[in-house]
Amino acid sequence: MKVLHRIALPAALFILLCFASAPHARAEGSGPPRDSKAPQALRVAAVQLQIRQSDLASFEAFRSRVETLVRRCMEYEPHLIVFPEYTSVFLALVPYHGLIRASASAEEGLARISELDPLIDGYRDLFLVNSGLVQRAMEEIFAALARRYAVSIIAGTYFACSGMEQAALVNRLVMYDENGLIAYTQDKVYLTPFEQRLLGMSAGSLEQARPVELQGYRVGITICRDTFFPAWLEVHSGVDLWIDIKANGTAFTPEERERFLRAVPARISEGGIPYGLTVCLTGSLLDMLWEGRSSLAFFDPAEGTRYVAIADSAAEEEILFVSIDGRGR
Repeated sequence: MKVLHRIALPAALFILLCFASAPHARAEGSGPPRDSKAPQALRVAAVQLQIRQSDLASFEAFRSRVETLVRRCMEYEPHLIVFPEYTSVFLALVPYHGLIRASASAEEGLARISELDPLIDGYRDLFLVNSGLVQRAMEEIFAALARRYAVSIIAGTYFACSGMEQAALVNRLVMYDENGLIAYTQDKVYLTPFEQRLLGMSAGSLEQARPVELQGYRVGITICRDTFFPAWLEVHSGVDLWIDIKANGTAFTPEERERFLRAVPARISEGGIPYGLTVCLTGSLLDMLWEGRSSLAFFDPAEGTRYVAIADSAAEEEILFVSIDGRGR
């Protein structure tokens, strides 16, 4: 695992990126002098998690892995630690680790699980049946770590059971505060074909989403595909930082790299938002693959958008340490 200290400071650290609609960005500056009344810098640790089959061997194995990452993050004394989309989804698979390990594909794994448990007839049933189990595991892992280390943690997303009369499966983000309490939840609105057709998921609501405040900064969050839709600009109007947590289920080709530019970099440019943080899942499980490069982009109204921090790899586990210092507010 690589730990990258990527803070918008010396020009040598800048990775410049030009957009067709933005003027060339200078390397030496990233905004006007900070107002003395502005809050202290918001420090964020972005975990580009690499999921491994061994993480699913037991809940203790998963907890130990997450705590190792949290402890590495705490070297930077962050106010917020961010894990990518689907991080907590994998907890639903822990009870079936032996069956998954013996399978060559997700379909084969599901078939083996269905043979063992007659209540499970498809992916939707698998995640609905285990939704409560995952919630408890998240409390014992992420909430406990947030409380122990006095840090806010976005625990990625999990597939939650929503609604009482008619159960719906949603892709839900959970953020814990430094006391280990749930500070915020948000459901994915614009689902992928995989989530709609194969998982039978239901969409969340834009009206229920809102920015959260941390250290005097307003932070807006979107979940992967949601970030491509300008409708979120109204929800996150005036935020200081836009966070996109992603599980990009394909190889990070040059075409995918171009697609990433149409997500956070495009949204912060359109919305006049200073910072945009992308946090990606990597790794593989059975025949599933996730790749993507985590990054911090900065938007200057006069000079366009550029990356001020970016992961070295789209496939390895890395941690980006970034500081949002109020410039451009």
